[in-house]
Amino acid sequence: MSISWFLFANDVVTGPFTTDEVSVKLESGVITPHAFIWWKGQREWIQLTVWRQQLPAILQAVNLHSQQNSIWYIEMDGSRLGPITQTELVGHLKSLRDISKAKLWAVGMPAWADIFELHDVMDLIGLSRRESERAPLMGTVTVSRSNDDPRSFTLRAGSISTGGLGMSGSHDLRRGDRISLVVKSSELAAPLHVNAEVLYVTSKNFVGVKFLHLQAEMLSFIMDYVRRFSQSTDRGERTAA
Repeated sequence: MSISWFLFANDVVTGPFTTDEVSVKLESGVITPHAFIWWKGQREWIQLTVWRQQLPAILQAVNLHSQQNSIWYIEMDGSRLGPITQTELVGHLKSLRDISKAKLWAVGMPAWADIFELHDVMDLIGLSRRESERAPLMGTVTVSRSNDDPRSFTLRAGSISTGGLGMSGSHDLRRGDRISLVVKSSELAAPLHVNAEVLYVTSKNFVGVKFLHLQAEMLSFIMDYVRRFSQSTDRGERTAA
């Protein structure tokens, strides 16, 4: 399976590129190892040094994901279930009353992962209900919480869709928190001011939120931004095929 890669350097996003094109740019010094890279299905930008080290595992994981007969394992409350097919995985997860403790692993994954870290699995069981494709977002998110413990802090943006936002960093957010966000990025023409609700928080401090009462202007702005990545990715995959 061919992968389309996007690069972020000097506050500019370029792509899509093939694996060979990224490697040539890296080796020739056109881009530095401190630049960032993203691909479809990835939660957020990662540094090229990490990408270069983990490339074999990344390619293996992507190829595994493209196969319909992926084999999965579930770990929960000290017991394990598997190997099971993706269809069996989805059925089992839907039967659980509390999936927050479930850890998942499939051949090609570097380690066990929270279900909230696997957006494709969340979509399959109807948990994330995202309204459109996600796109990576490099920037900051100022979070203001006004519940029983009011406070403000800044997190790192990870991904965005018309349905919500992913972000990471040290925090004490909890599922169900109602929050106000100010999203700033060099990739956006202006800051986004939105209200949201926390859907999940992973053990690695990644937070997924859904937007509340998103204004039409903000919705259109996000749709245009996300479409930039989805169309470029599809175009790159067709060209590679």
